[in-house]
Amino acid sequence: MEPAFARGDILLLSNPRTAIDIGEIVVFKVPGREIPIVHRVLNRHDSGSEPGRQLLLTKGDHNAAHDRQIYQELPQNRDKMWVAEDEIVGRVQGHIPYLGYVTVAMADYPRVKYALLAIAGLVAFFYD
Repeated sequence: MEPAFARGDILLLSNPRTAIDIGEIVVFKVPGREIPIVHRVLNRHDSGSEPGRQLLLTKGDHNAAHDRQIYQELPQNRDKMWVAEDEIVGRVQGHIPYLGYVTVAMADYPRVKYALLAIAGLVAFFYD
């Protein structure tokens, strides 16, 4: 979600108890995809058939177009046009830059994970 957030930033989320506004940044999960997506709300459709139910159209700040193509990537989502309220993980309230690089390094370089576990084990063994 660059330039707002960079890889390695920790996002602080809140549970959306009130209506989400256009321009807010949300984290959502598309059915069938494992990794959540962090994008800005581009458009909002308040469902007339179900009062209080919001449908959202999102877009990454660095992307040229909206996310409908992302929603429809999987065969079971071919007709998906909006992100539903129940697919929202949270709304972004803030972030802590660079703190997440430890987890990024562990995911990208498994040896870093083993080294950190070894160091933690040594500290636990000698700390008494």
